[in-house]
Amino acid sequence: MNFRQIIQDYFTFSRNERKGIVVLLILIFLLAVANKVIFYFEKPAKIDIALMDSARHELGQVIDSINQQETSQKLFLFNPNTIDSLGLDSLDIPTSVKLNLLKFRNSGGKFYTNADFRKIYGMTEQLFNKVSPFLLLENKSTSQKVGISTPDYFPFDPNKATDDEFFRLGLSDKQVATIRKYLDKGGVFRSKEDFFKIRVISSNQKNNLADWIVITGLQKVIPEKNLATKTTAIEINSTDSIQLKQMPGIGSVLSKRIVKYRDLLGGFYSISQLKEVYGLTEQTISLFESKITVDISKIKKLDVNFADLNELSRHPYLKKDLASKIVKYRTKHGSFRDLTILRDSMILNIDEYNRIKPYF
Repeated sequence: MNFRQIIQDYFTFSRNERKGIVVLLILIFLLAVANKVIFYFEKPAKIDIALMDSARHELGQVIDSINQQETSQKLFLFNPNTIDSLGLDSLDIPTSVKLNLLKFRNSGGKFYTNADFRKIYGMTEQLFNKVSPFLLLENKSTSQKVGISTPDYFPFDPNKATDDEFFRLGLSDKQVATIRKYLDKGGVFRSKEDFFKIRVISSNQKNNLADWIVITGLQKVIPEKNLATKTTAIEINSTDSIQLKQMPGIGSVLSKRIVKYRDLLGGFYSISQLKEVYGLTEQTISLFESKITVDISKIKKLDVNFADLNELSRHPYLKKDLASKIVKYRTKHGSFRDLTILRDSMILNIDEYNRIKPYF
């Protein structure tokens, strides 16, 4: 059988077969046309506005929940030599670095400069640049002294005071360690006499601290000579650390933390923001909040349409994740004409939007 015969056998159709092929082609053509035309006769379904709003609300709740989980950790001003485990858990740095920090401290190590903190195993250059603005460290010469050469007195409760606050009062490392050991074992100071039973407290320190101890059930006593010097009202967004030290309960350490955090924010728009300063308690704020004024016109604002990712992410209320969302949206859709789009497009949840709005 030659090649020509093979071709004829496979491609020669009978009359009925040819009719069948023609019918099949017509059907295929009609189906193709119908597939294109059918959409012109289809009526759009009615949109259930209530259902859409409900779905949008549920989606917003899910996103808020995710954002809340992502932002449960944040950066704040802290001293790596004294920060406790609770503070470390809330700090936005890798767990491995936190563990290495604790190992270094437990082995007797101490941080004197930012460069010392950079040497922690696992600390990258990028992470160090992110964390270093939040470090609060004393220089080596003052840290090696026993206690503080010039104590900064303020009302304190020895049952609740932090290590930093004890250091401000002039107590040494050994004295603070003894007090902390007593409290960790369940001890409670029910009166200032109980506090003075700690044998490491000297007679001179007892005389200086007696009027500043505040324990539930005791009347707080503040020397009149100090009240006279701490009654001048100050504007929080233009003051310096020296003026802040005139406020009751504010010493050198806290005054520097307040100024440093204010500069990171760009200024305060509410006295309640002082609660965000590490180590500044509501009890301490209540001692001077009536002497503080807030001028919101002095707030340094961010340009949301031109600030780059690094500039936005340095703000304590944004950080890198939220700043990245803003930059991506701006790159895709152009400049923000109305800042409410940050909220309505769910880039920021309502709480985040209300917090950051005064800075845009």
